[in-house]
Amino acid sequence: MAESNHWQLIPLDTFERPSAPATTAIQQAWSQLRKLFIAEEDDDVNPDEQDFPHYREFDLAPAVASIDTCWDADEPPSVRFVISAPFSGSGAIFREWAKQNGYQQLEPPSLEQLGQADTDAWWQQQASERWLIDEFSSFWLRTTEHMQFMRALLPRLLRGELGSGVVVIDSWTFAFLHRAWPLSLPHCYCFAAATPELLKDSGVIASDKRLRNLAAKARGNLGVALALWAVEQDEERSLPRLPSEADDSTAFILYSLLLHHGLKGEYLQMVLPLMAANQLDVQLLRLQQNGIIDLDENKVWRINVYAYPDVREFLAARGFWLDGF
Repeated sequence: MAESNHWQLIPLDTFERPSAPATTAIQQAWSQLRKLFIAEEDDDVNPDEQDFPHYREFDLAPAVASIDTCWDADEPPSVRFVISAPFSGSGAIFREWAKQNGYQQLEPPSLEQLGQADTDAWWQQQASERWLIDEFSSFWLRTTEHMQFMRALLPRLLRGELGSGVVVIDSWTFAFLHRAWPLSLPHCYCFAAATPELLKDSGVIASDKRLRNLAAKARGNLGVALALWAVEQDEERSLPRLPSEADDSTAFILYSLLLHHGLKGEYLQMVLPLMAANQLDVQLLRLQQNGIIDLDENKVWRINVYAYPDVREFLAARGFWLDGF
């Protein structure tokens, strides 16, 4: 491990994104023109060709050490919440930390338990004095029926009824909760934005100016920064872009996938009941062909890391609630 650890776990309300580099009006106009006139050239992007290696392959040990540095002097509350931006690696980091500290990783509830808000049955299957929920996005679906489990579970967690634990919440799920749930979550943490020094530690070799620009472009997200860097190193490849046909339906699909950190097709249909099944299939196929989303081995649709900056910009332009990262 490096003598100076550039990973920092910090209180959520102290998080600051890196300052964006100055961009001229000409550069901005050129970027928009490229998206408008060149987008169709990428309609046949093969997602496999966009799967550049190494963006996940950073050393977890310094990140795990930063958790103990932040928390070891505190009297632990019943539950701590860690807010995780997509592709930032927080889930993997805390799974490793949980192994080292004797925390049991809890499994998400079944669809039936979600519908019945049956927190007792879920808890009794795996009760533990110290536990980790590594992906809270799996504990709900944005439907009237399937939000009840989360609403029943959160008060129990806050009252300490389930012992001592850590909950990793995707930043998009957290942003929704922040607006839709009447209470604020206490004891919220996140990893500080990636610095040029952290990028260097993670294998990015470049000038300080270029490192600062990369950190700003990735909004301080190490996973996204490493993905963008991988693309920059190969002149024959480029970032995937949304198809020119992207519309409101496309936006709702992408937003739903981010809210839930990915969804199976049948669950996506449940959270978008007004969208016809054949329309949803066409949209998913088009997004997959353009390298915007991937279907993993568990049949879960997820946003592609290389498309994430474009997806976020697309949703922002359409007025969607964004995460805080």
